[in-house]
Amino acid sequence: MKDSLGGNGTGPGGFDAKRVKDMTANWGKLPQKERAQAIADLTRDMPPSYREAIEAYFKKLGDTPQQP
Repeated sequence: MKDSLGGNGTGPGGFDAKRVKDMTANWGKLPQKERAQAIADLTRDMPPSYREAIEAYFKKLGDTPQQP
């Protein structure tokens, strides 16, 4: 239930930069279920506007052809 409630923007706003870098490097190789879980884990404590921006970024990343 906690995840279904809107945030109040008072979270720490921190994130694991290495984890984000690893996720973006392998994003195109992840199955859809793992992508959804990764976004949920990454944005869990973020304000809704940040969540939306991150989800849009990863959606665009997923639509971009991967270079070998």
